[in-house]
Amino acid sequence: MKHRVAVVGLGGIAQKGHLPVLQAMEDVELVYYGRHEEKVKPLAEQHRVARSTTSLDQLLEWGVNAVFILTPVPTHLELTEFFLNAGVDVMLEKPAGSTSAEARRMAQLADEKERILMVAYNRRFAPLSIKAKELWGNRPVTLAHMQKSRSKPGYQGLYFFVNEELVHVIDLLRFLCGEAEALHTSYTLGENESVLEVLTSLKLAGGGYATISASSQAGQWYEHYELNGGGSTLRMNTFYNLQLIDEKSAQSWIEPYASQWTSNLVGRGFVGQIEHFFQCVETRQQPITNGWDSVKTQELVEDIMAKIKP
Repeated sequence: MKHRVAVVGLGGIAQKGHLPVLQAMEDVELVYYGRHEEKVKPLAEQHRVARSTTSLDQLLEWGVNAVFILTPVPTHLELTEFFLNAGVDVMLEKPAGSTSAEARRMAQLADEKERILMVAYNRRFAPLSIKAKELWGNRPVTLAHMQKSRSKPGYQGLYFFVNEELVHVIDLLRFLCGEAEALHTSYTLGENESVLEVLTSLKLAGGGYATISASSQAGQWYEHYELNGGGSTLRMNTFYNLQLIDEKSAQSWIEPYASQWTSNLVGRGFVGQIEHFFQCVETRQQPITNGWDSVKTQELVEDIMAKIKP
């Protein structure tokens, strides 16, 4: 099936993650939309996109059947509603909206219009994440630690940081451990309300506990996830290696893709999530990370914020 796909927004994540995968797909024809006349054509030429426009209606006249919305979060609701109302399936960069109420509104509209709405939580589609979930199986999670480290602050404002930077970790907690309820959240801010550290504790629906932590003052870009329970420990360093340990053995897996954007789009989950989106477009099955699943992730974001204590 041939897809005419609109790319809305050509920022960093589009250029590094989504665009190379889409351009490599033989059954996809790309068109580009941007708001600024002086930038649209040069960007389209730079990234070898044949047609570009500043008119959303023009995209519909060109007959697009799917759209990748890769713009800043405050623009997501308006753009998603436009395309869903026009009968176009949507892949939306995470998080779905600025609030869970916005995410719920989009999910409801997708149901009403019988359109596909998928939110791009690429870590769920990373081979090591899928392997981790498969290996852990039905073991109970009694204690989980989810750590995200960055070498310098990049976000100002705590809610902005949790909803847009830490949300990947929050979503992966749900993927690996199930639903959760926040118990206590602490944080440290630097100059101009830049977020330096965040630590939250949670109660898992399965009965165990979890911590989510983030540092913007670490020595390197690093994500580490650990699950404990049922006599086993699973450790995953995203996107590099995975280890499962029990009382009798220890098994290890190494991600075969290099840690460069140009060579590990499979390892980071971009290829898997885009292929999953088009499969859903063709079969009309609900995506794994559909609008309603995204609502749950953003509700947990808001619960974490609500449990801030001195």
